[in-house]
Formats: sequence, C-alpha cells, structure tokens
Amino acid sequence: MGVDEILIQTILAILQEPRREAYWPRPDFYGNQVGFLIYMCAITAVVILVIGFYRSARVWFHGRYDQEKQSFISFLFTLIKRAFKNIFSKSFPKRIFYGIGAGITKRKSMQKISFIVHTMVMVGFLGSLISTLSITAHEYLFHEELIVGNLYLLLNIFADISGVLLFVGIILVLIRRYIRESDYYARAGYEDLILILLFFWISISGFFIEATRIVYGLNHLPIDIYGISYTNLDFEMTSFIGYPLALILKNILTIDGQIFALHLFFYLTHLICILIVAAILTFSKFFHIVAGLGNIVLADMNTPKGKLRFNPDGISKIEDFTFYQLLEASACMKCHFCHNYCPAQDSGEPLSPLKIIQDVKNWGKKHYGLVTSQKNTEILGDESGLNQDVLWACVTCYACTNSCPHLIGHVNMIVGMRAALIEGGSVPGTYTTMLESVYQYGNIWNQPKRDRMNWLKEGKLPKIKKSESKLLWLPGDTLAYDPRNQKVARATYDLFTKIGLDYGTFGDAEKNDGNEMRRLGEEALFQMLAEENIKMYQKRKVSRIVCSSPHAYNTIKNEYQQYGGEFDVLHITQFILELIEQDKIKFSKELNYEVTFHDPCYLGRYNDEYEAPRKILELLPGVKIKEMPNNKQFSYCCGGGGGGMFRETPEWVETRISEIRVVEAKETLDSFEVSKTKEKPKKVIITACPFCTSMLTDATKTQQIEEEIEVKDLVEIVLEAMGD
Repeated sequence: MGVDEILIQTILAILQEPRREAYWPRPDFYGNQVGFLIYMCAITAVVILVIGFYRSARVWFHGRYDQEKQSFISFLFTLIKRAFKNIFSKSFPKRIFYGIGAGITKRKSMQKISFIVHTMVMVGFLGSLISTLSITAHEYLFHEELIVGNLYLLLNIFADISGVLLFVGIILVLIRRYIRESDYYARAGYEDLILILLFFWISISGFFIEATRIVYGLNHLPIDIYGISYTNLDFEMTSFIGYPLALILKNILTIDGQIFALHLFFYLTHLICILIVAAILTFSKFFHIVAGLGNIVLADMNTPKGKLRFNPDGISKIEDFTFYQLLEASACMKCHFCHNYCPAQDSGEPLSPLKIIQDVKNWGKKHYGLVTSQKNTEILGDESGLNQDVLWACVTCYACTNSCPHLIGHVNMIVGMRAALIEGGSVPGTYTTMLESVYQYGNIWNQPKRDRMNWLKEGKLPKIKKSESKLLWLPGDTLAYDPRNQKVARATYDLFTKIGLDYGTFGDAEKNDGNEMRRLGEEALFQMLAEENIKMYQKRKVSRIVCSSPHAYNTIKNEYQQYGGEFDVLHITQFILELIEQDKIKFSKELNYEVTFHDPCYLGRYNDEYEAPRKILELLPGVKIKEMPNNKQFSYCCGGGGGGMFRETPEWVETRISEIRVVEAKETLDSFEVSKTKEKPKKVIITACPFCTSMLTDATKTQQIEEEIEVKDLVEIVLEAMGD
C-alpha cells in the first residue's frame, strides 16, 4: 500500500465517514460459485427481457406508419422527433401524472384509494430500483468510493422509505383485491397474484438483507470496512427499518454461520424474485410500465379528443392498425376500469373494451413470433373474439378511454373495424336503412326532405341568407323528424322568437352532419356530407353555428377542420348561457321542479362541457337540483350514440343502457326531502341532447315510471321559466 493510500485511509478512519460494504455475498464468505450463479441468472433474465421486448416491438412496426410507403428509418426519425416535442411540452407532466392513475382520483373513494395504492407501489418499486442501481455503481464503477458520508446516510433513508412504501402498498393491494373488493377484481387472473407476491417478497427480503449486514458489523465491533476501523455503527440508525430489525436479530444470530446462512437466503430469494420480474416483464401485464410510457411519450397531444383517429379504409388485419394503436394495446395494464365503466357491458352485451384491446394484442403476438410471420391474417371473427356482435354493441360513449390511465383509443379501433365490416357488407339491417336514408334524403330518419319543417306548425323559420348576423341554428335530423324532439325544436324556435334573435337556418335544405356515419365506419359518406355542409356554410358566410345536437357540435367543431371547415361552433346550452349573461333571457315564472341532469356524452366527455347546463339550471327560479352518482365526466350513457339509437335490441341484452340510467335517475329524484309545499314538485330528468331525450323518454315507459318522472330538454324548461 502506497503512502498516499495510507494517508487517505488514516484520514477516513479519523473522520469515521459513514460507509458500507456494497455487495454480499462476498467471495471470501461464500466462495465464487454463488457469484457465478447470480451472474448467469442475471444474464438469462436480461436476454429474456430483450426477447420479449423485441417480440412486442415487432408487432408494433407492422402497423401503419404516418405516411404511405414511409421507410422504417424515416418513421423512426418521426418517432424520435415526436418524443422530444412531447417531452418538452407544457402538457407532458400532466400527461405523466394522469398516466400513473391520477384521473381516477375524481371517481368514488374506491378509486381514490386505488390511485394512492398504485402510486405507493410504483414509487416504492422505483425507489428500491434506484437504490440498488446506486449501490451497483458504487461497487463496480466507483470502487466503493461513491456512496460515503452524507450521501450514504441519505441513501439509507431513501432506501428504507422506498421499501416501506412498497411493503405497505402491496399489503393494501392484497386487502383490496382479495378481501374488501374481491368482486370488483374477480376477473383478475393468477398473473396478478404472482406478481404481487413477488413484489411482497422483494420488499420483505430487502429489509432482512440490510438487517443481517448490520448485525454482522455490530457483532464484530470494532470492524474493518475497506481498511477503515469503525468502533461503532451508530450512523446505521438512518436505516430506520434495517437498524431496529438488526438489534432484534443481534440477540438471535450470535454465530457468523447463522448470519451468513440467513443473509444468503434472503439475498438469493430477493435477487431471484427481481430477476423473475425482469424476465417476465415483457410477457406480463407489467409491460405497461414500458409500453405505457412509450404511449405517453409518442401520443399525439394536439388532436382534440372529440376527433376520431382511425384507418378510414377499415381494420381487418394487424397491418391495418397504426403503429400507435398496436403500442396502445401493449400499454394496457388490465386494470379493468374500461370494462367496469362500459355501459354496454352492464347491459349484458358481449362487448368488453378490455377484451378488445387484449384480443388485438394477442392476435398480433400469435401471428408475429420471434422469427416467423403470418401476414395479412383476417382478425375479424369468432376466432379472435372480434366479431360483429361485439363491435356493433359499442355506443361510442368514450367512457372506456376516459377511464383509462393511458388513454387507450378503444373507440378509434372499434370504428376502424366497423369500417371493415361495412366494406364486407356485414351491417345490421337498421343501419343499412339509415345509411341509404342519408344517401337519398340527407337525414337518418328515412323521411323525405320536404317533411323536414313539418314540426313548425305556426310561424316562419328565418333563412340564413337573410340574416344580418349570419348566426346559423342547426336543429338537426332528430329535432326535425322525431315526434318527441319536435317539441324541443318548437321550444327553441319560440325562445329565439321571444327574445327577437337575429339568426337563420337552412330550412329543408339542411343535411345530416355526418357524425353517425363516421361512428359507424362509413367514412366516404361522412366525407361527402362534411364537404357539402362546409361548402354551404362558407357560401352563406356563416359567422357562428349553434347546434342543438352535441353530436353535430362535436363533429363540426373537431372533425370538419380536416376538410377545411373551421367555424365558431356552440352547443345550444353554451349559447343560452351566453344570452342569459347578456341579459337577453330573463326569468319571470317560478317553477316547482326537482331535477337531476343527465350529461350527454358528446357534450361532456368528448368536449369537457359540464358547467354551462348546470349554471343555467341554477339560475332557474323554483328548480332544485341533485346530481346522480354517475355525473359529469363519469356520467352514464343513454345508449343512443354510435348508431345505438337505431340498433335493434339483441335478445341477450338484460336491461337496456337507457333503462339502467333512468333507474339511477329515479333513485336520485326519490332521495329529495319531502316537499312541504301545497303543490307536489314535478320530478324531471333534464338533458341537452335529442338522442338522450328520446332514449330516456322511452326508458321511462318500459320501466313504467313515466307517470312519476318526465324527461325534458333544457331548452324546454328555460322557455317555461321565461313565462308568458
């Protein structure tokens, strides 16, 4: 040993810098065989990890690239560019926070706890991983000279905090999944339990590894650590779990052989569990840690969520999905939120958003192995599980994507596969009639154009070409032809007339907006309608558009831009609130209503508009409001979207979606305190969507509660409150 080294060792001994022996088992205690076994296991785990990742990535890159005939290298550069753009965007931290489950904190308490538990396990695991990697660097890269002094003390604290979070998080997971909420997680397989138990043992064994290491030092004071003699190990108290545990074990483990045997047991089982997790990571649901992060980093954050993103040519094989959709499929963590929040699943339909994503992922892996490929294999059918009964059951309510921490685009994939079904002629008869009606009459109700204005028994509807303001009102097909919604059309006309509003319409020249066409997968018809409507709007120099239908509002606002149509678009509730705030609408009649509000999916989840209708209701005199348990972004669907309004109810449906919703509404309205007024209040479900009004009205009849509860559009109750 040179003079310089002796001087360094002497100074360190004087200062008694806190430090540690980095890795056990040490060869002088256990021999070289244990170390050789560990390295071989580690290499094997890494090889399996890489193979699993390659297998998944091989499927992704068989999806469609951003451009036709784009090369692999060009697309790779596109991905890198998008990744850097997203990482340095302002919305990225929020997206990451949502990705770990922050979105579910706005649900009922069960999911708030779920987010906390998930965060504890995730932070605990990552913290433990960082601690282990730091010690590895200390041992092999810095030759035991990195983690010394205060840094070592901080590492002790950090490592124990991480271990406690992981341990407590796993305990809570076991309690929630297998005791308190076992029914909710009934669909979770043994894979989940195996991984949970692996993490449980990793946390437990980690504490005992630390404790037995400290016990050896306590039993051999003064102890020599890398040439420095330590007379006490008080600094080890910063390991606030390991040190107390060591004091307990010190009275039990008095012989070195006992210490070594116990330490070796925990060390090897700890390491084996870690290597098992690493080996199965890419083959289990925990691959979402990698694929989910990739999905967040590569997501298109600029596209409005109300705009569909799918292959308009149809999806009938793996090669028809986009790269991003196949990546999304791998990002699924099987948390079952999409499944448990799907209204179609609740009604008895065979549709499960979770199963759709898993079926896509499994089909890709089945036909793309490590070496062999079965290209262009038809994915639609009973063999894959993606059959007609499943795909036509979707009501495109967006509850699945809204509930998914990784915002997987279930609806985008479903609509793409529907497009392939239409291309192949596999379309329910009622949808065929609807599509032909749009081609022939320009509306979805199979009614002649000349009958479009039959709802206007008295009065004259102004034309947009004569309007000075160029404010366009679009009643839509359902207000024009559906008997129940014709009353809403009349109420809107009367309201506008009463306040002397300068506006215009297209009258019987109005055409369907195309929303239902696109959701059914008939992209060519949607494009035709969009281009014709845009041309009409631009020809009449429309300044603003007010839509009575949230479906039309969403399509014109978010999807017409694709064809050059950018307009100032408002939903009728937003416009009415604006008129109230401008003092153009005033209320003079005291109502006597007890109401609950049903959020339309295309107004709420698709466009985040929850407050406008509620602000209006709060301003109405004599109206008491109570929210249903499922409200706002977690509102239940009426079942009318995505063509559901015109789909015949299959025999396997136990209770229709709309019926489930009106039962919830009835329970909410019945929970009002008994009124002390002479006149009994009217109990009303308020909504702001023609489909919702029609579906919920029918549901009150089938549930035989139409005498107790009435369904009204918000416009109707606003007009009533304005008085004579």
